[in-house]
Amino acid sequence: MSLRRYVNIVTANHYQGIYSLRRLNSDNFFYQANEAAAKARDLTRLRRVPEDALSPCFARKKKKHVSDKLLETTIRPPQPIFSVRPTTCPVSDDGDYDNRLHSFPLSGTKIFFFDSARRTTLYDTKARCSISTPCLHARKDLPVAISVPCSPAAAGPEGEQDLDGGSSSSLYILDTALDPANATPFEALTWRNFTDEDYKAWHCDALPRPPFGDLQRDLDVSVLCYAVVGDAIYVSLTSLGTYCFDTVSRTWSLAGDWLMPFSGKAEYDPELKLWFGVSDGNHQLPCAADLSPILRGHAPKKQHHYVWGDPQLPGDWLPDLFKPANIVSLGSGRFCIINFFRDVGGYCTSCRDGPSAADGSPIVVFSGLEVLAGNRNSNDGDSGKGSDSGNGLRIRMIKHKSRLCRDTRSLESVL
Repeated sequence: MSLRRYVNIVTANHYQGIYSLRRLNSDNFFYQANEAAAKARDLTRLRRVPEDALSPCFARKKKKHVSDKLLETTIRPPQPIFSVRPTTCPVSDDGDYDNRLHSFPLSGTKIFFFDSARRTTLYDTKARCSISTPCLHARKDLPVAISVPCSPAAAGPEGEQDLDGGSSSSLYILDTALDPANATPFEALTWRNFTDEDYKAWHCDALPRPPFGDLQRDLDVSVLCYAVVGDAIYVSLTSLGTYCFDTVSRTWSLAGDWLMPFSGKAEYDPELKLWFGVSDGNHQLPCAADLSPILRGHAPKKQHHYVWGDPQLPGDWLPDLFKPANIVSLGSGRFCIINFFRDVGGYCTSCRDGPSAADGSPIVVFSGLEVLAGNRNSNDGDSGKGSDSGNGLRIRMIKHKSRLCRDTRSLESVL
């Protein structure tokens, strides 16, 4: 799996209605090879995952000078490489209008954008070119999307996927609003043959409604997480369990009444043979799990589920509970984790409930994480022979550089 060089971010100028794609060089978040051993440090693997409303990791204590060690420098979003302004359009019969733009990665170099009017555009950062792509069949209020690799036969000869922004992957888009009135909550943008066998183009396919798409809004059900396992997309829903969509047969089925241990999207790392994402127990912490038992019809094993925390976070920082962490896979066991905090330093603590995250100034922290296979005997919360033995998950999560960004008002998404 090749190493991805950039972290894509999308910012918004809401006054002008302009969305901009910017790219952060991943070298900002990782030490060079000769520095890594001296400066990088292992994160602590947690046996008990603290609740979201508490500290992101450990009991909240005042720490002096921690931020100097934790944060090397601050960063500002670089200049945009692509900007787009969606047209305001009606979104209901009541006269409501919207001009939002959603963005999702097809790969590290190809980003899909779509607006409230269902129009879509693909931007190829490598070719520095935008490609017109088909409109969606229906508007998506709360969309999530996941890229699924095509079979080698469907991908075509090497290099062919670069024609007209083509790709060896398809983007599957699901509206998590669970609105029974939405006739097409699930669809896919795919690159395949058009009318001539020698000519390929982007297509938008309406896909079968998920079984949970007809649920009433008053039910306490929401999409917890989603991941690609094999040729299928698995979606876990609170109070229901996990459903499976087979991308080959294009059929839905109930996988089981269990849930995957993630929040949001989990990505597979083929070199480590593990899935990585944000923990469902605390939406600020990185998590790794083995989802391969799903392919055999079994629930993921709890002992194959790992969560890490960072004990060196400044004591004045509280997690922004409305903005869960985001993890971007860079390939070769490297990840960028994006955490959202509120700095409550200097705020009055004499009130009965103390300071809250809503009182502080917003902070975004970009951190480079490296995951290595290998046993570890210290600082992981284990004792004796260690709980890793026998389950094949001997891994370490190593923290590299962190970068602080206080210019957060315009940040829409990290891809």
